Amino acid sequence: MHRKAMIGLGSNLGDRYDNLQKAIQWLENVVGPPLAASAVWESEPWGYASAHPYLNMVVILQTDLEPGALLRVLLGIERRLGRNRQDEEGTADRPIDLDLLGMEDLVFSEAGPEGLVLPHPRMHLRRFVLEPLNEVWPRWVHPVLGQTVQDMLLQCEDSKGPVRVERIPGGMETLA
Repeated sequence: MHRKAMIGLGSNLGDRYDNLQKAIQWLENVVGPPLAASAVWESEPWGYASAHPYLNMVVILQTDLEPGALLRVLLGIERRLGRNRQDEEGTADRPIDLDLLGMEDLVFSEAGPEGLVLPHPRMHLRRFVLEPLNEVWPRWVHPVLGQTVQDMLLQCEDSKGPVRVERIPGGMETLA
């Protein structure tokens, strides 16, 4: 079954822009070309202190992969781009972070080491996720909260607003 998957990308170590570009290339090679890609946004780390700001963005992909399989693809891309989750204690700086934010109206929870929950349980609290998601799919309705991305953004209490930096070359159209 084809579903649109929302992937949040973030990088705050190394060549952040290049890390995002490489992650998108891997996603395109393994899953398929993105249907939409947001601008790049810069934000302060969320939930911990660091001198290294993040570059964040959201891409929308069409996939027939099940959530667990798609998560394994994302974790594999992270490893290829230098992220070692075993070395991380809690939240830490990283060359790349790929989060499966949601898959259309799917509500999903899976036990295990990754503990995948869809939609992402904290996405509505994070302005650095909502701003780029609002660019590419503003009318997506959170299947648990019953709110559009626009509504969640208006109600978000995250005071660390990201700053729009630039668009990834070859940007695509916004989804309705």
